[in-house]
Amino acid sequence: MTKNQRYPSLLWQLIDEERKRKIKRFYDLLVEGKEFFYDPFQDKVYADLNMTLTDRHLGMNMLKYLDPETARQAERIMGNKNRSKRSRVLSVAKLASGRTIMELQEASEKAAEAVNLPQYIIEDLKNLKPTRITLFTDTPSQTVDIYKEFKLNPAYNANGKPRFIEVYATELAHEDGILTGEVNYIPDEFVRHKIQTIEHLAFLKRNIGLIA
Repeated sequence: MTKNQRYPSLLWQLIDEERKRKIKRFYDLLVEGKEFFYDPFQDKVYADLNMTLTDRHLGMNMLKYLDPETARQAERIMGNKNRSKRSRVLSVAKLASGRTIMELQEASEKAAEAVNLPQYIIEDLKNLKPTRITLFTDTPSQTVDIYKEFKLNPAYNANGKPRFIEVYATELAHEDGILTGEVNYIPDEFVRHKIQTIEHLAFLKRNIGLIA
């Protein structure tokens, strides 16, 4: 048997019955419209935040607390499917120009309290226990970090074993504590695919020697 012929066998050995159970559950959630992508080799879940790990849109709720009129404008922008997601996010960010980081923080805390992690997701995290979670979202990082601390970490670490949730969120530009309306970083679909691919290949190289 050649080295290349051994790779499928080596990979399959990593997929025990427990991981097969996770494959099925996360696939079922994906079919239901929840943006979960499970890598059984890493035992790692890649997930979008809004309406997957929330029962309402976290970013929009933050904007409602920041300013109701801004939230209404943002909803109109995000509802325009003729524009790319990236373009819409950039336009929404401009609506927050002039707001302070403190205002963003306060609105984020209120949104994190009002938005909940769905109960069935809480049960899945407790029962399936993926080793790691990587979270992607267009919602501002300040808002996501608070929601992660208040809602995600307690559910993910319910068994008492500390585990890490990695977050890729939109980074809003600011100067002297004032939002400029510009964006430093957006984890768009290209970025998400690139991160998943790089991490998967790195895992294979590190653990199986699949890549020279």
